[in-house]
Formats: sequence, C-alpha cells, structure tokens
Amino acid sequence: MPRFPTLLLPVVLLVALIAAGALWRLGDLRSQRVQTIDVEKVQLGGPFTLTDQNGAMRSDAEFRGKYMLVFFGYTFCPDVCPTTLAVMSAALDKMGTAADRIVPIFISVDPARDTPDVLKAYLSAFDMRFVGLTGSEEDIAAVAKGYKVYVQAHKEEGQNYTVDHSGVVYLMDRSGAFQANYSLDTPPDKLAAELAKQTRN
Repeated sequence: MPRFPTLLLPVVLLVALIAAGALWRLGDLRSQRVQTIDVEKVQLGGPFTLTDQNGAMRSDAEFRGKYMLVFFGYTFCPDVCPTTLAVMSAALDKMGTAADRIVPIFISVDPARDTPDVLKAYLSAFDMRFVGLTGSEEDIAAVAKGYKVYVQAHKEEGQNYTVDHSGVVYLMDRSGAFQANYSLDTPPDKLAAELAKQTRN
C-alpha cells in the first residue's frame, strides 16, 4: 500500500485536532461565510464521475441501492467543513448498524488543492467510511451546478485562499434522487434520528 507523502503528516495531525473540538463549535457556524439555499423547493442532484481519495474513478450509479449523504467542502476550510464532517461521522456512529444503508460523501469544491492524496489524509482523521471525491475544475463545476451549490474561490488571497460555498448536507435516496437536506447547525443526535427515519425503507 502506498505511503502518504511526509508533508501530509502535519495535515493529518492538524485535522485530528480540529475534529476533536469540532462538536463543541456548532454555535459558531452561523457566523461563518457560508451561503445557504432552500433546496426543498428545487430538483437537484444528477450523475457524476469523479476521482476518490484512492485514485479510483467513482460514479453515482455505483451507490444505487444505498442512500448518499453528500456534503460539498474543501480540506483547507478553517472551521465549517471539519465541524460538519465530525457531526456527520458522530451521527452515523449513533445509528449503529442502520448506518450501513448510508454512504457519506465529501465532494471537494477546491480541486486545485484537494488531490486524492490530500483528501485521503484529511478524511482519515474523521471517518474511514467517507468517500472523498475530486476531479477537474470543469467536473466539479458540473456537479456543483447539479446540486445547486454556490462556489466562489477567492484566489486573489494567495495560496491560502478561501472558498465560499453552500452550507447544506444532502440526503439522496436509493435511486439517487433528492430526499432531504440538513443545515450545518443540526446536532449529531438530531441528525442521527432524522437519518434513521428517512432511511427506514
């Protein structure tokens, strides 16, 4: 098995520290620079073919028969993304074996920096169940458009630029169609209960 580049080790350690404190930061989410949308009134989703954290091509079709819990973000995100991933992971843990019906998916909105190796190091600090996806700028733009995700990178800030993006967690049903959405301040207990109810069938 290929080893992670040595330069990624500090990233893993940093992300682990962020994840450890993330669940205590839910009250700060509303102050973050995140765009939200009313997804309940629109049709969203659609086919995609992207590269996962292991370098393999993955399509939405292979997840048919399971529910997809989808979140768009990026690994350099200072607070919102690690907090949301930690909440998603905690909610799945609380569901026990019922979580086996769900595939948690993290789609990068910053493909220029989020290579498969970077995604693998980052997501390993949260939950090995996560499928991390990246691709070309065009591929990501097409998927974001299908999910009605707002994305705006501020590359004028230099190498450590930030990316504004919609703050929504999407639940897609077994056929890949939109079923429900959750805001970023949904606590793990409530998210677990909602997911258990929505994925009962």
